[in-house]
Amino acid sequence: MNARAGLAGVTFTVIMLAGCSGAPQSNLTPSTASSSAAAFRTTAWTYVDLGPGPNGKDAFGYGESPTAQSGTYYDHSISCGKACSAKVYYPLAWAGPGSKPVVILPQFYVEGWAYGAGGTLIVGTLITNDGGYFGYHHAALWQGSSYKFTDLNPAGSCGSCSPGSNAYGTDGKSIGGSSGDPEHAMLWKLAQLKAPVDLNPGGFAFSEAYAVRGTAQAGYAYSTTTNSYHAFLWNGTAASAVDLTTSTLSSAYATGLGYKSEVGCGTPAGMSVSHALLWHGTAASMIDLQPSGFTDSCARAASGNVQVGYGHFTSTNALHALLWKGSAKTSVDLQQYLPNTFTSSEAYAIDTAGSIVGSAFSSTTNTWHAVIWVP
Repeated sequence: MNARAGLAGVTFTVIMLAGCSGAPQSNLTPSTASSSAAAFRTTAWTYVDLGPGPNGKDAFGYGESPTAQSGTYYDHSISCGKACSAKVYYPLAWAGPGSKPVVILPQFYVEGWAYGAGGTLIVGTLITNDGGYFGYHHAALWQGSSYKFTDLNPAGSCGSCSPGSNAYGTDGKSIGGSSGDPEHAMLWKLAQLKAPVDLNPGGFAFSEAYAVRGTAQAGYAYSTTTNSYHAFLWNGTAASAVDLTTSTLSSAYATGLGYKSEVGCGTPAGMSVSHALLWHGTAASMIDLQPSGFTDSCARAASGNVQVGYGHFTSTNALHALLWKGSAKTSVDLQQYLPNTFTSSEAYAIDTAGSIVGSAFSSTTNTWHAVIWVP
């Protein structure tokens, strides 16, 4: 089980996530992407350490809004058979710098991830208790400061409800994720949670939606014709699907939405590593954001005309959180704003005020900490 698959390796697009149930969760650890039309002119950021998990072990920040942050920590490890052990993850929420993490795992669920934050909403995925750590993935919604919980799984809330679902991103009004077997990209609207919209594009085997912003959704769909993942943009219906993947890519994912833009990562044809990518509504508009000095990269979220993500720094092979303003040459290495005791970092989400949430590895505690870069 690895809620952060695709981060440790240089190839982001071939690793599947799985809970203790062993069921595939996603091809990338998803993120949320709150956004506005403003471009941030800040040239420096202040680092805020949200700390490790409540047990002092790894914690990761995935979602960001002006009022809440979402993420995950692992509490302990379990044996899953001969020569096998797995970490057990739990969803977390914070309420800004200086706040303490709140564990938001509801009763009757055994594991979970809080992936996205938008407005007063947090969304994620939970594993139901079906006789231990072998239940199903259920899309989850938490609302307000009390974290009022709603199970979004179309089949209902129970340990044996299949085939399951996931929620990855929210803008505070709508939720993007997936459901079904094979899984289809899904759009939940806050006023119609029991009637999600199936976004799976015609001719594609399965799909997921990672981000929502207004009427737009972003994610991927798998083509059995090309045997590859294609980045996709939707506007509320399956019929509106736009394939963002050019012939110069062997695979691609869209993971975030900015101002009239989409971000993600893809593998250039003939290569085995991913490059951060930016689109403006069409495949032909694709911009490669791969910065100089990095082996690979991935853009995970956007706000206005700013994009954030991470990449492997070539000279040390360490992960560095990155920021762009529309092109590879504008990249900013956010690692420079961290103390020297933090040796790796990742950026996953950015809110309308420019605050960036992610994670950083502390050589002092030997654990990952959830962090915020504040402009």
